[in-house]
Amino acid sequence: MIRTERENQILKLLKENGGFITVERLCKELYASPSSIRRDLSRLESSGNVKRCYGGAELIKSYSGSIPFNYRYTLNEKAKKIIAEKAVSLIKDNSVIFLDQSSSAFYVATMLPNVKSLTVVTNNIEIINYLLPLNITVISSGGVLCNDNRSCLIGQNAEYTFSKIYADFAFISSKSLSYSGDISDCARDELPVRDAMIKNADKVVYLCDDSKIGTISPYIQCDLSKIDYLVSDVDCLLYKQKFPNLIIL
Repeated sequence: MIRTERENQILKLLKENGGFITVERLCKELYASPSSIRRDLSRLESSGNVKRCYGGAELIKSYSGSIPFNYRYTLNEKAKKIIAEKAVSLIKDNSVIFLDQSSSAFYVATMLPNVKSLTVVTNNIEIINYLLPLNITVISSGGVLCNDNRSCLIGQNAEYTFSKIYADFAFISSKSLSYSGDISDCARDELPVRDAMIKNADKVVYLCDDSKIGTISPYIQCDLSKIDYLVSDVDCLLYKQKFPNLIIL
């Protein structure tokens, strides 16, 4: 299959943007309609060059499954804000909370100024930067920058920090939640840090927008039996039968 000039430009833009780009960005850069871009991406996917995903496409040959934070942050923005508003309603004054590396957790962080005397423990560099000017106690997990997600701290030091602090809530997310209730992700190195959060939190809150539901990623974190609250922008009552103790917001 011979690639068109626009398809070559798409591949070039993917390489220049860390292996991921949104359909919206491609339309602006290439002055093309969404339908035209989607047809190009379908052809590139058929030829094994890219993998189409929600809102955009990933470059196969540099594909790690991880999408750069600055793009993840823009995907499903409205849904993530709805989820964050629901999640923050759980937090009381004087709480200690864990926030993971996810963009969903970042949106929770943006709602925190209304909470008094709060301590935030996180391995998310974007959250740390956001909270710097605010009157919130922030504890960085420390650790090593993840190769696939440069906004995320991983490794034994990060795990140790979470293992030595007890939190009222852990707010976590991942790339996938299967219909059977398995939570999974594409970044294996991030799982142990999130495990430490889950173990040392009184309540675990899973942040899940509609794009994650019914999908599966390579590495299983846990299932919904380890989760106290499932917070979403859509109806998730399908999980109630298998996980009757799960609270759905």
